[in-house]
Amino acid sequence: MWESFFGFKKTPFSDSPDAKQLFASQAWNQVKTRLEFLAQHRGTGLITGEVGAGKSTAARVFTATLNASLYKILYVHFSSGSALDLLRQIASELDLEPARFRGDLVRQIADAVVRLNQAKKQHPILICDEAHLLPHPALEQLPLLLNFDMDSSRYLTLLLVGRPLLRRTLSLQMHEALRQRIGVQYHLEGITRDELDAYLAQQLKAAGVSQPLFDETARQGMYQATKGIPRKVNKLAMTALRLAAASKSQTVNEAILLDAAAEAML
Repeated sequence: MWESFFGFKKTPFSDSPDAKQLFASQAWNQVKTRLEFLAQHRGTGLITGEVGAGKSTAARVFTATLNASLYKILYVHFSSGSALDLLRQIASELDLEPARFRGDLVRQIADAVVRLNQAKKQHPILICDEAHLLPHPALEQLPLLLNFDMDSSRYLTLLLVGRPLLRRTLSLQMHEALRQRIGVQYHLEGITRDELDAYLAQQLKAAGVSQPLFDETARQGMYQATKGIPRKVNKLAMTALRLAAASKSQTVNEAILLDAAAEAML
């Protein structure tokens, strides 16, 4: 196994990082600040980024820090379907038996949200992941869940997470009502070139190896191939280490990195 060749105590560069070992990049700190504001002041937030930028990880790690007695996380990972399907998923997250018709579902969800706030003193945070896949009717449904007649209280916090396409979709006139409610937003990009070196060192150390395993040419090539997108960095680093171990090389050089990039299809 390549892990034993380098002396790793555990496999590095996991796509599901330990929250305690999350790399504090500039981008992550910006996202964290906005999510903290969103939780404190409630309302609607928007986080976008390319595939593998860490959008879902950021939402998951942040919500894990919230007091479960004060917040209820409603997580919807939308892949396809209709506005009715979305409402049914939300109802299920609220432990409800979904009503049959859309109007009844909206009232059912609204009543449950108010009860959580008033009876249990628990504020729900609805996270719509992969929200760029939501059809227009589903997006148009969301403002109705945020509108509680003439009551100025904010009973529900909404966080939309998706690819850049989501921003273009929300710019359409039909989504003006939802767009106006967005109080915080951030576009998550990859780590910088300088941060890449620190990220590699942190991941190696967390896995039990303190010496650098990627030389300067490999690190430069890695940044060019991945643009600092964490998921791509993880995939390329792991592939490069495996190829290095197969060739009995204690370090990853440019030649190994190039072979790894080709194998990882980057």
